[in-house]
Amino acid sequence: MRSNVRDMRISQEFQELRRIADFIRSFVHARRSASVAEVCEWASRFLDPLGASEDARIRPLISLLCEAGDFGFGSVREEQVLIALPERRVELPDGRVIRVGDHGMPMSEEGIGLFPDAALPPCCSLLEYLQEIDDAPPPHLERFVTPSGTWAEVAEIPKALSRALALCGSFDPATKSWFISDQNASFINDWLGLHEQWQSLADAAGPDPEQQRVIEAPANARLLVEAGPGSGKTFVACARIASLVDLGEVVPSRILVLSFTRVAVAELRDRVAALSPSSATSAIHTRTFDAFAARLLGAAGQPVKGGHDASIRAATRLLVRKDPLVLDIVSGFEHVVIDEAQDLVGDRKAFCDALVEALHDGCGVTVLGDPAQAIYGYQVTEAERDAFVETVCNRAEFSTIRLEQDHRTKTPALGDMFAECRDELLSPASDQRARYFKVRDRIQAAASESGISGFAGHASTTRGLILTRGRGALITAAEALRYRGREFRIRVPDRPLHIEAWIGATLGGLPGNERISRDGFSALFDELAPACDRDIAECWEILQELEGATGPHVIVSNIAEALEDPVLEIVRDHEGNTGPLLSTIHAIKGRESDRVMLLLTKAPTGEDVDWDEEARTLYVGATRASAELRTGWVTPNRYFRTGRPERYWAPRAGYRMLEIGLDGDLLSWSDLLKNGLVPKPRETVSAIWAAARAQSSLRAVRNNAGQYILSLLDENSTPLGCLSATFLEILHGITQADPESPGPDAVDAIAMSGATTVFSSGVTGNSPPIGLMPLLSGFCRVDR
Repeated sequence: MRSNVRDMRISQEFQELRRIADFIRSFVHARRSASVAEVCEWASRFLDPLGASEDARIRPLISLLCEAGDFGFGSVREEQVLIALPERRVELPDGRVIRVGDHGMPMSEEGIGLFPDAALPPCCSLLEYLQEIDDAPPPHLERFVTPSGTWAEVAEIPKALSRALALCGSFDPATKSWFISDQNASFINDWLGLHEQWQSLADAAGPDPEQQRVIEAPANARLLVEAGPGSGKTFVACARIASLVDLGEVVPSRILVLSFTRVAVAELRDRVAALSPSSATSAIHTRTFDAFAARLLGAAGQPVKGGHDASIRAATRLLVRKDPLVLDIVSGFEHVVIDEAQDLVGDRKAFCDALVEALHDGCGVTVLGDPAQAIYGYQVTEAERDAFVETVCNRAEFSTIRLEQDHRTKTPALGDMFAECRDELLSPASDQRARYFKVRDRIQAAASESGISGFAGHASTTRGLILTRGRGALITAAEALRYRGREFRIRVPDRPLHIEAWIGATLGGLPGNERISRDGFSALFDELAPACDRDIAECWEILQELEGATGPHVIVSNIAEALEDPVLEIVRDHEGNTGPLLSTIHAIKGRESDRVMLLLTKAPTGEDVDWDEEARTLYVGATRASAELRTGWVTPNRYFRTGRPERYWAPRAGYRMLEIGLDGDLLSWSDLLKNGLVPKPRETVSAIWAAARAQSSLRAVRNNAGQYILSLLDENSTPLGCLSATFLEILHGITQADPESPGPDAVDAIAMSGATTVFSSGVTGNSPPIGLMPLLSGFCRVDR
């Protein structure tokens, strides 16, 4: 009974608020514009029975309606004025369509929503409307928004939140209370990046018993650690290495750690250092498979040529032949850790087989992998699909320890799905196609939402991961987000890592022999416009770490040389500054997020489909989520493919669209300087920094020398780069231009997604060894 009385009182209060808002709307509608003082006077006179006093309710409500886009706001002769705005119809997450702006509706006696309902179709979604009003990222809040409540914090309620609450239902700016539907509350929490305080299902007290077995195993033990998603594979690998060092069982310089990517290698190195109090962990040899193969070739005096795969094959031959110079290196190791063994297939599997054979008998080996997450079989022939993890299973000297406790998921639904799908994938099956659909259905059943078609406008995609099966779906999803004006980050396969732009923005264009003091760097840092997000003290510490000293100066050329092996905290494997991270499943392995949107496509077709690998790929994508998993649908656009590395293009009436931003699409920094295309390096660096922060649209215009100079759309803007001959050759091919023709006048619609620091080591004298280059993404447009 008491609850019903309270609900009636709340309903009455919001109905009164709606009547006040309708009166203000009607008054402004009748006059097209009106001073705030006049509106307040008339509202106080006519609505006094509602308690519509000027200071308590009317002025705060006017401010709220202006923030929500119901009125325009300005001043005439220093008097504040409200201006009628065109009507907008906005669709809310709960299905209601509201009218915002000058709709001319009479005062309503019904409804507690602050904005009236619309009968006509919507113009936009709420998410699009909020971004249109304010394109800044949503505010960061700790509080979870309930369907009804009152703001009780000491700090003022953020304007973005009060605006969203008002649009979603009703919000009283005087009492800071609100009332909205469950669906709209869920939207606001998704939009703000909030989620309920989940309690992890795993025991966080320390290593579980199986993890402890791995950590405490003797230094010379040879272990295969089967680790499912969320079982703490990386932690246990790093803890084992730290334990070997701390107990004095192995000298750090005699430990070799191998993984796939530089980011994974740097993470392993940093986490080992964090777990061990010994500074000697820096002597551990932590390498990618490709980098270690190159080291073996260097020791044998063989040049590294033909790319990474060729280097791996050449190093394997040296190991198999037991080259004495190579064995001299390998025999020095007392423990070797090999990560992601389920994805070591083909040449890299053969390399690891040969490496283990070449180790002395007393050398311990820890191999980590999960057969249920093997997703790189497509890179090799059918005969080469057996992974290194399967080879190790058959070696008598290896013992297997299975990590089965879930340390990732925070909901029972996800935890159960992780376990059930893994069991399904590791069990024999006569019908692999049926198993694929069974796994896909189980993943969708565990999702908090499934079958989402309009993912680009879904509120949950303000942060977290958005994952696709393949590159075509990835680019389609990116174009959909771009079309909606959404900010996002993207990890595109086969694109190189890049280095944070603030280094190039501050040191780019300076002579290599220049010594920079702390005060000098402060002056360069303060010149950045817009300002850098990082703290200046943190940036100076990073430069000193790269310099390898803590003295009062850093030398530009020394920083350039150190960038060949940069510290992890300045390396980025994605483009863009804010928003969700968009990636293929293959490119995101090893990462996790509390929120994942898994975009599904139609099931593959054909007789040569590896249904088990397709199922494992979906499983890897779904198991990146720790708290919230959603599934949606994306239909990849139809693209043609061309070039090496492969890129997409599409014909259109009168023009062609061509993917841009791959490695080598722009002339290098050193070539720009050599060809005199950057006459004022510091000016170019500043322009690139500003354009990257704004994620500007660029165009490349052909000059008299036939070079395509990249710049902003303003004709007098500073040159930002130059398209390479390799890119132009592909461009001419898809436009079917006459080989003798000079080519199109311009390349348009080039999206700039950021910038990267670039460097040329070994530069001496006054030449600038550090620069800044644009990062490009999406499709450019060229007329036929």
